[in-house]
Amino acid sequence: MTAEAAFVVPWVIFIIVWLIYLGYFEYDRCLIFQDDYLLATLSATKIKPVDEKQSWLDGHIGSIHGSKYMGAHSVETTGEVTKSKIIVSSALTVSHPLTYHAGMIPASNWNISDRVEADNFSYTERIRLFRSVGRVLGGG
Repeated sequence: MTAEAAFVVPWVIFIIVWLIYLGYFEYDRCLIFQDDYLLATLSATKIKPVDEKQSWLDGHIGSIHGSKYMGAHSVETTGEVTKSKIIVSSALTVSHPLTYHAGMIPASNWNISDRVEADNFSYTERIRLFRSVGRVLGGG
């Protein structure tokens, strides 16, 4: 029984630690999506003219990501505002230290990328447009 425990317990501990470590990677993926979505929706709803949306988006890209990602030094983010959409794309490389110490993990880093699109329109303008079309089609 002691010999079996000597083989099983280290593997159980290794698997538990590995799952926690992969949880940090998944946390980074969720966090980058959340930050990109927040940038896209805030710029879509907060600022009215399209040219001001692009300048607001460029000004807030660096401040929203910060240094909250595990294992990553910086996030590369780009934002594009068109007449109908706001597109925010981010990429980040997570370098894991276990590559050099344990030798069990592949030497390549984890690359995380994300792309978020938000509609760029005003709800009140759409309602007014539909009402005017309804009046034209209704005859008055």
